[in-house]
Amino acid sequence: MSDSPSGPQKLTRAELYEKAWSEPMATLGPKLGLSDTGLRKICDKYHIPTPPRGYWAKVAVGQRIKRPPLLKLPAAMRGSEETVIVFHQPARPAPKELVAQLAEDDSLAGLRRRFEAAPENRIVVPAILEQPHALVASSVLLLRKAKVEEDLRLRTGGMKCVALKVSLSAVDRALRIYDALFKALEARGHRVTLVTKDNETSTVVHVDGEQVGIEIQEQVTRTEVPPLKPQTGWYSKRYAWEATGRLSLMLTEPYLNVRGKWGDGARQSLDDILNDVVAGLGDAADAIKARREAQERAERERQAAEEKRRAAEERAQRERAKARALQQDVRCLQQTRAIRDYVDAMRSAAEAAMLSLDHDLFAWLAWADGYADRLDPTKVLTVPKDPDPHAEYRSAWNSPSPEPERNSWWQRPWYNR
Repeated sequence: MSDSPSGPQKLTRAELYEKAWSEPMATLGPKLGLSDTGLRKICDKYHIPTPPRGYWAKVAVGQRIKRPPLLKLPAAMRGSEETVIVFHQPARPAPKELVAQLAEDDSLAGLRRRFEAAPENRIVVPAILEQPHALVASSVLLLRKAKVEEDLRLRTGGMKCVALKVSLSAVDRALRIYDALFKALEARGHRVTLVTKDNETSTVVHVDGEQVGIEIQEQVTRTEVPPLKPQTGWYSKRYAWEATGRLSLMLTEPYLNVRGKWGDGARQSLDDILNDVVAGLGDAADAIKARREAQERAERERQAAEEKRRAAEERAQRERAKARALQQDVRCLQQTRAIRDYVDAMRSAAEAAMLSLDHDLFAWLAWADGYADRLDPTKVLTVPKDPDPHAEYRSAWNSPSPEPERNSWWQRPWYNR
């Protein structure tokens, strides 16, 4: 292909055919200076097959679709135009809004929405529940035994059936919605299961390895019923309940920052927006995955910080142990020198007093001299050991008392007079 900033661009039919099947028309068209509709018209003119609607969404979910071959042009069109197609418009950059839209369309969420928006992929709720999904069929049998709560909705607690909070009149429609939704999800490669925990059964959709809980609820209204006769003091209020028949399908996982509820409205019915539900379940799975990854990342950072803190604490403990050993040796050396000074002074005084050598004082001074030798760290040239190795364990339970400040009241000269 020859490309020029201001001149025409030339592509062979084979080259355009490969490009048309390598990326969506919405992104290929602006690269060639055309819209996706204009590019598709050129492909139709030169008998170049193009991907059908929903092709890229199916590719995104892992489906393999065989593309039609590039056939020869009809005899009337053969010639120079059979091999070269000229685009007279120069390629121009797309606006920022279009770039953002294309980026969204190229993402998995964008492809998922385009797939669900395709008319051929529309989910249709059957008018009669025939050949129901296995989970729906088992739920039908269990719901026949369900009791009605005060708010007119069925009590399904403890039953291993699909998650429902609807009245008896809305059960059939809710099960038909579930049936159409479950079959559509499985057709798209997802899985639906019932998970029981703490005697409560949840309906869980497995999307891209993530579990998304769903539930169908019916809106009911409550109206206070006035007492038959005037009441005095405290009395229990009575209410009248009415089932509206308006159904909503909602996510049971909170705080995902994505749409979590689809329901009947003034202009739409839940039956008609199940494709939006499927796309929303994909968004919820992406949000759950992002939240889990964020939590795992935060946990790794917390563990790294804790490991760093622990290593720093261990270093500090080793430093404190060395400091205690050093201080112990310094005190021993100071005591040794003080004892020897004492022994020398006392011996000199005894000699000056002309005491006999068998006097008890000389035996005492000999013991003191030996004691100084035992205290002297210079006699044993080794690295001193921590004199209190259990100090760290005691400090974990009872913080050590602070060192007394210098010149405290009990150390002042006037107190010791």
